[in-house]
Amino acid sequence: MLNPVIQEDVERICKGNADLAAFDNQTLMITGATGFVGSFLVHTLLQSSLKRNGKTKIIAIVRNEQRAREMFAPYVEKGMMEFLVQDVCQPVRYEGPVDYVIHCASNAAPKEYGTDPVGTMKTNFLGTNHLLELGREKKIKKFLYVSTIEVYGTTYNVPRIGEHDFGIIDSTKVRSCYPISKKACETLCISYSEQYQVPVVIGRLSYIYGPGMKPNDSKVVAQFTRDVAAGRDIVMKSKGEQLRSYTYIADAVSGLLTVLAKGADQEAYNVASPDSITTICGMAQTLVELFPEKGAKVLFDLPTETEAKRFSLIQDAVLNPEKLETLGWKAEISLKEGLARVVESLSEK
Repeated sequence: MLNPVIQEDVERICKGNADLAAFDNQTLMITGATGFVGSFLVHTLLQSSLKRNGKTKIIAIVRNEQRAREMFAPYVEKGMMEFLVQDVCQPVRYEGPVDYVIHCASNAAPKEYGTDPVGTMKTNFLGTNHLLELGREKKIKKFLYVSTIEVYGTTYNVPRIGEHDFGIIDSTKVRSCYPISKKACETLCISYSEQYQVPVVIGRLSYIYGPGMKPNDSKVVAQFTRDVAAGRDIVMKSKGEQLRSYTYIADAVSGLLTVLAKGADQEAYNVASPDSITTICGMAQTLVELFPEKGAKVLFDLPTETEAKRFSLIQDAVLNPEKLETLGWKAEISLKEGLARVVESLSEK
């Protein structure tokens, strides 16, 4: 059974995103299907189809089949899901038809960037290559590559980053394993489209948060919301002065599906809420102020050398979502509402 807050979010997308009808009676392959973004995509696509008596089918690439079957049990019972149990670093084989591919699988936890940079890069590049090969073989209608704000690197004097603005990524830093490999994957997608006519679109997610973040998620927004929900002080490992774009998960998923339905071939789209821009410290302070009854405070503590290795090297990173908005998408959840919904979801049994 879905957390009530997540269920409300899924229903909100189903009511508000008319593009979902395009996926009725289609077969979609989704990697990273049990992850934060991937699982939300599965629930949204299949619940949307059910509301219209559609026959949408999801082929989920997962590594833990038992966990996936438990997570998606209602859809499995209805014959709406099939599982491929494998690592995306291995070639992907599937006998039946595939209409769309949504590639979400990636090491997206900061703690993994410092401890397994090689695995991070291999998962990103090899996985993307194998999925593109399958898309080429199946002559799919469209391939959605789920990318990240981090491909922009550190920009200077760019108040709102557009899709063709880029800064610096230092290739000699271990932490760059994630943004550099994601950026290379974008070029690989464009190359497959150009050379093999695989239709590709790219959705560049800003910093995403929401109910359903894993209990061990090491991103700051996940840590901060867990702390406040438990009545613990938020311990900052830096001054937290970086200004960044955040997007609530329901808005992010709606944006990605808009890109898949309407995005132009070989184009990238920023998925970011213009009303959810704050510093890391500002987010922490907002959470404390939203829930004064929790008694939490914002404290500061210098990071260890190991902790510092997994920190993002990016300073300010504010995305311009106007290109996506021209396709009819609009973010609906403000930062305060989104943070409140996360803490509420953590309180649900």
